[in-house]
Amino acid sequence: MRSIARVGIVSAFALWITLTTVWAQSFQGGIRGRVSDASGGSVAGAEVSLTNTATSLVSRVTANEQGEYAFSAINPGQYDLSVTRAGMKRYERKGVVLGTQVFLTLDVAMEVGEMSQTIDVTASEPLLETAIPSAGQLLDRQKLVDLPNIGRNPFIVLARLSPNAIPTGNPKFSRMQDQSGSSTISVAGSPPQSNNFLLDGIPVTDSTNRTTIIPSIEAVEETKVQTNTYDAEMGRTGGGVFNTYLKSGQNAYHGSAFGNLRQPEWAANDFFRNRNGIARADASYKIFGGSFGGHVRIPKVYNGKNKTFFWITRESYRQADPFAGEFAVPTEAERGGDFSRTLARAGGLLTIYDPLTTRTSGSSVIRDPFPDNRIPSGRLDVVGRNTAQDFPLPGRATPFYGALNLAVSTIVGNRGDQSTAKIDHDFTSRWRASVSYLRYKTMEPNERPFTSVATPRQKVLYRRSDLTQLNNTFTLNPTTVLSVRYGFNRYPNDYRSFSDGYDPGKLGFPTSFLNGKRRDERAVSVRVGRVAWD
Repeated sequence: MRSIARVGIVSAFALWITLTTVWAQSFQGGIRGRVSDASGGSVAGAEVSLTNTATSLVSRVTANEQGEYAFSAINPGQYDLSVTRAGMKRYERKGVVLGTQVFLTLDVAMEVGEMSQTIDVTASEPLLETAIPSAGQLLDRQKLVDLPNIGRNPFIVLARLSPNAIPTGNPKFSRMQDQSGSSTISVAGSPPQSNNFLLDGIPVTDSTNRTTIIPSIEAVEETKVQTNTYDAEMGRTGGGVFNTYLKSGQNAYHGSAFGNLRQPEWAANDFFRNRNGIARADASYKIFGGSFGGHVRIPKVYNGKNKTFFWITRESYRQADPFAGEFAVPTEAERGGDFSRTLARAGGLLTIYDPLTTRTSGSSVIRDPFPDNRIPSGRLDVVGRNTAQDFPLPGRATPFYGALNLAVSTIVGNRGDQSTAKIDHDFTSRWRASVSYLRYKTMEPNERPFTSVATPRQKVLYRRSDLTQLNNTFTLNPTTVLSVRYGFNRYPNDYRSFSDGYDPGKLGFPTSFLNGKRRDERAVSVRVGRVAWD
């Protein structure tokens, strides 16, 4: 049955009144400070510029009468700060790194002189975040790439490094399709799976507090978990907030390609295979992908340098999981009604009684056994006899009825594919926007010990997520910045069975039963289709 796990539209408006009020929080950050002269006096009217070193985008503000300046709603990245004022030397500080939800205080001390002279600040004490009281752990791009991370899961590696976040799920489930396993994280003592997940400021958390997507590391610039004292803007969570900022393109073109192949030659065989003399399974794990981005350029049509940027990624994995188990299946004789050699667990023959001989003897109900413990062929139900033929035959002697007599070894194939695209555009110096789209598809079957429709594990889980984030930042006036965000998330789970499409008429059911079953299936299909469409 197909169900929609989450269809959400998120529209968030954050109004930041700078210079005189508290900073609001989102994935964006800010820089503020005071411009003073050598005596400590305020330098009013100083022109302050903030330049993104990767895209050359420039933001400008003017210091007020107290010499205070502020940049708010600034995307994470590396920036150069420049301050000019007539009659004073130019001040420049390069390489100011602004992280997700980081708000820095950077005071500027200017000197009297010509504007053609420059004060370069190349080394200084680390900038401290004193504007907000929130606590959290930040993983920047370098750490995401360099730290060991088998599942390439930014949330799990972040939780393992944060001092008060504890992953509680199965460590095996850390792939892009393991939303449930990756969301069972306890933050600051909260119950597992009670956190909120944001992507470029848009919630991507479903109604059960699972993240609807685990973005590829190739698509992530940095991610941060905020554990306590976070702003009310985050909301709807009793745990922490996992805030992820997607990577954007730059003026220069960059790309990456990676691949990882894990073959089973050096892996040990499992217990069940060794006991049953089955060779080690040929189970492999392959993960591969890449990324590419830069400024948008269409020869002879458009050059988006310093204005329009893109970043695209692709990541896939193919995993073969070995499965081994033991089952009890009927023997060839038992399928034909012959129980003359079938033993009971307690010892002796397992007696099969004829239900047509049921009668009372005093207060007891008694029946007669079938002659020679064999059910006549005319008494066997055609559906039951045909159903029994779908089971595989035993692989070894059956000591008693119900004993495990079949050892099975299979390979379970899992696969996943994820694509991401992001566009950033600078419409004007007062309007900047970005839009991103993520889509992933995975297929995760249960173990299928039997190749027939009689297999005891039937389900195959298909997941497909579609997520869109749109961010707009408007500079309304020198003291007011408006951030407008919109998001749409679609997260259906589609459970299917190996027996889908099987014709039950092969089992010998009467036509009247089959016709009624088909009418019911059509009615259910219409109802499910309407739910999926809605």
